[in-house]
Amino acid sequence: MKYVDKLRGIIQEKQDIRLSAHKNSVILFLINDRSKGNTMDTRNRNFQFIFQLDTVDDYAPKNPLILGIYNGAFGTMNNNLELDSFECNSFLEDALSNQLGIYLTQELLFYPDEEMSHLENMIVTMGDYLVKRISLKKEIKSSLKMGITPFQIHKIRHYITDNIDRQISTGDLAKIVKLSVHHFIRMFKRTTGETPQQFTKRLKLEHAKELLLDSEDNIIQVGMGIGCDNASHFSQLFKSSFGITPLKFRQAYRQMTYAAS
Repeated sequence: MKYVDKLRGIIQEKQDIRLSAHKNSVILFLINDRSKGNTMDTRNRNFQFIFQLDTVDDYAPKNPLILGIYNGAFGTMNNNLELDSFECNSFLEDALSNQLGIYLTQELLFYPDEEMSHLENMIVTMGDYLVKRISLKKEIKSSLKMGITPFQIHKIRHYITDNIDRQISTGDLAKIVKLSVHHFIRMFKRTTGETPQQFTKRLKLEHAKELLLDSEDNIIQVGMGIGCDNASHFSQLFKSSFGITPLKFRQAYRQMTYAAS
């Protein structure tokens, strides 16, 4: 199903965002801001790219759908686009999402004054693809029955975060909720749509992205920081998930930050 029809326009002022967002619309943002500010100021060049997209006739979100990329992570924001409201949604992110996002952001950043007609289709394609992933997630979530409680998921996530730099087995996670490994795997996937190892891998690679952007650690050190001692294996894992090597990911977003400063 197609969700996004065309690019309505580029939003220049924060007030315009507020006026547009109250409608049944999709807002796509591509933001690179390493200042960690609290609110959006569109006068700051770090906030380059915000678009309003028209939806197809038979798709109209009940609430404004504001989604996109903030500092290399995919997620959503509230109607005011306050940075503190950004919520990372890993299900929006895959190899194609990253490739579209990085290419589009670089094109817009390095050639801001050129006609955008050659990029309109890509902007629409990216917006439509992210909306599709949100819709798919909602369908999966509604079809799943609760197998593991939110509190147990929180405990598992906390354990993975505390042990992010070492190997974590499914048995380690099963012990946290006091279930047999076989039963735990079945219940965990029923609840989350992921296997325990897929969930663990995703959290580790999300942490690796943060290290690549916010630290000076080399690629080997970043890999070790998520329990992967082999740099080649780490690069393969990263590329299989995000469609780009760790080094190219770091270079791309640092180029954007430099160009925006």
